Amino acid sequence: MTSSSPQTSAFSKHTQEQIQQPSTTSTTNDENPYGQMSLSARLLVFLLVPSATGLIGLFSSFLQSTRTPPEGQEPHTIDLDRDFMTPFLLGLAFVIVIGFQTGGFRVAGGMTAMERKFALSWPKAKRVRKVRRERVIVEDEDGDLDDGDDDKKDR
Repeated sequence: MTSSSPQTSAFSKHTQEQIQQPSTTSTTNDENPYGQMSLSARLLVFLLVPSATGLIGLFSSFLQSTRTPPEGQEPHTIDLDRDFMTPFLLGLAFVIVIGFQTGGFRVAGGMTAMERKFALSWPKAKRVRKVRRERVIVEDEDGDLDDGDDDKKDR
């Protein structure tokens, strides 16, 4: 038992030091560098992701236009509205939806501490019990039919 007492006292000294030191880790958004994205980072995400998807769509259309078409078909033409704007708008919608789902790209205390908040709240389901009434008819030894519930009233 005497050998564990120096370990216990060392542990108690360590805990006292931890209590006396000011906490360096904080989960508030002001001090946490990963708490909230800066405005420039948000603008970069809102411009970079849709622009990248639009440019990928435009590049794939360019590659399709360089192929020689089979006989009887027109060559592929590059349409800016179809090849750039549609993927750009889909990428922008994707970023906006992700922004709403994450609460403005906020991460509070890491991904594990994040609570989900849904846009719609579903109503609580009520459990309905189905009552099933059966009427049992029993035959006597005489051949007479008996309801089995002589003293009960019919409902």
